[in-house]
Amino acid sequence: MTRIVKPSKPRHDETRKQARGPGAKEAGAGSRDTAPKQEAWAFSRFGDAGRNARPQKPAGQSFARLAAGETLYGLHSVEAALANPKRRIHHAWLTENAAARLRPLLDARKVAATLALPADLDALTGPGAVHQGAVLQVEPLAQPGLDDFLDALDDAPATVVILDQVTDPHNVGAVIRSAAAFGIGAMIVQDRHSPPLTATLAKSASGGLEHVPVIEVVNLSRVLEKLKERDFLCIGFDSEGAQRFDAALAGGWRVAFVFGAEDRGLRRLVREKCDAIAALAAPGPIKSLNISNAAAIVFHARALERGDEK
Repeated sequence: MTRIVKPSKPRHDETRKQARGPGAKEAGAGSRDTAPKQEAWAFSRFGDAGRNARPQKPAGQSFARLAAGETLYGLHSVEAALANPKRRIHHAWLTENAAARLRPLLDARKVAATLALPADLDALTGPGAVHQGAVLQVEPLAQPGLDDFLDALDDAPATVVILDQVTDPHNVGAVIRSAAAFGIGAMIVQDRHSPPLTATLAKSASGGLEHVPVIEVVNLSRVLEKLKERDFLCIGFDSEGAQRFDAALAGGWRVAFVFGAEDRGLRRLVREKCDAIAALAAPGPIKSLNISNAAAIVFHARALERGDEK
């Protein structure tokens, strides 16, 4: 059974007694508060044995901010990480509501957990983090190399998404979320011009980071050459592309969808290595979409053409 502990607060009667000073009357038989003095930490109502408690510092001292690469936060991200046996987890900090929701996964993984107030979790994650009452201290997921991923495909159909120097972690996370929803096999990014897989990105991915491998490479144009050798049709996207994205492009046996940065689009060498540069049908007055929206439309079309919809 997972042990979940929480910091306890001094009883009001004890606080008042201490404030009265040395000459104050001691609590005796007539006092309404006859409970023994509490330890710094006590177990929660989940009912674990008190003898196993490990005293901790008060919340203001013990809830120091964790390094960015060590955390995941947000209910969906935390839930997906707990359900992923490949994710190594050191500790969980949870509000009571989050602990109640996640208790079965915590028990299954035997993850130590501490109950905390939202303000304590703010201290762990830093200002502005939407933690939703759940924070994990984790180790980064091991990611495959490109050759390992391709060799594991054998003769199976496959779909990958390539991001050409997309640097906004919110956009990259949103693309991963859509990739997980529509069965995309992997994301390929350039190692020097992509955001790290930190909690901000994972929160935007809403658990998708546990399901979609993120493969870092040095040179995307060479990757496109290698993918074409493995029978991938490589399709780049541009709102002014000469070819309309259609069922023929969406339903190929092996396909790589390539998206450029929102400010610059596809770089020249990457564009030249694509088999086609396509545009999404946009009959309205605005012709370009945010990359995460465009990717979701493309992935959905792929799922429909491949018959993967549920």
